[in-house]
Parts: sequence; structure tokens; C-alpha cells
Amino acid sequence: MALDIPSTLSALLPRLMAFARTLVGNPDTARDMVQEAIARALGARRVPADAAAYRAWMFKIVRNAALDELRRKRIVPIEQEPAVDLWRFDNACIAKITVEQGLAGIAAPHREIIALIDIAGFSYAEAAATLDVPIGTVMSRVTRARMALLAAIEASSVRPLKASQGK
Repeated sequence: MALDIPSTLSALLPRLMAFARTLVGNPDTARDMVQEAIARALGARRVPADAAAYRAWMFKIVRNAALDELRRKRIVPIEQEPAVDLWRFDNACIAKITVEQGLAGIAAPHREIIALIDIAGFSYAEAAATLDVPIGTVMSRVTRARMALLAAIEASSVRPLKASQGK
């Protein structure tokens, strides 16, 4: 059965956008990177035949497009305040803000590996293929990146609300 590229791309789009935004830090630039990646993919002569290989291939194209753009424009990722609905502070919202701030505070290579493994759900083997490194390198990078993220979160000023004592 042949890979249905339009529906596969459609399903991958939110994750590709999240990955690109993690790499460049700016939603508009991320959109441009994903658009560039899709254009490159649609113009490619050889396309992976199975869905898993196609997904890894698309993430690699997004990564390369982002790196090309960052090199070309010497863009420094912009730190942005997350949009927050002031009337809806729940644990999920606080966790999301905390992780976003933590990710913004760690080095780009750490954000990249966390985006692939923990956000996009890649296996170590898929991430290794995407980054052109051995699986052992991915494993050590993930460990160091998670430790850096944890340190950034622990150093942040965002703290969970204390539960009321039955009041």
C-alpha cells in the first residue's frame, strides 16, 4: 500500500510546527520553516515509502530548514511570554508554562533532543537517524537535556499553588 502523502503531512503538521517552534522560538519563523520543509519534501525525487520513515524524514527536513535559516539570518531565538488566560490557572496550565519557560532557558541542542524524544515521540533510533548520530549519543544527549530542563525549571519562579487545607 502506497503512502498517502497529503494525509500523512496533514497529520504531521502540528508536530512539525511544535518542533520548528522549539528550534527557532518564534511562531512566524517556525511556520516559514515548516512551509519550506513541505516544499522541499514535495519536490524531492526520492521519498520514504513507509509512514515511520517518512515522519523521521520530514522532521529532518524541518531541522535542516531551521538550521539553514538560523545560519542565513543569524537569528537568535526570541523568548516570548506564553499567552495565558488569567482566569484559568489550573495545574495543566502551570505545568505548560513551567515547561515552556524551562525550554526557553536551556541550550538549543537540548531543546532539539527534547522536542524529538519527549514532544514528538520519536524513538531513540528515529532521533538518531534524524540527527545523523549514534543511538548512544541520543541517549546521553537526552539525559543531559532532561537534567538541564529540570535545573531550569527548579530555578524558575513558577511554583504550584498550595492546596487549601479543607477550606
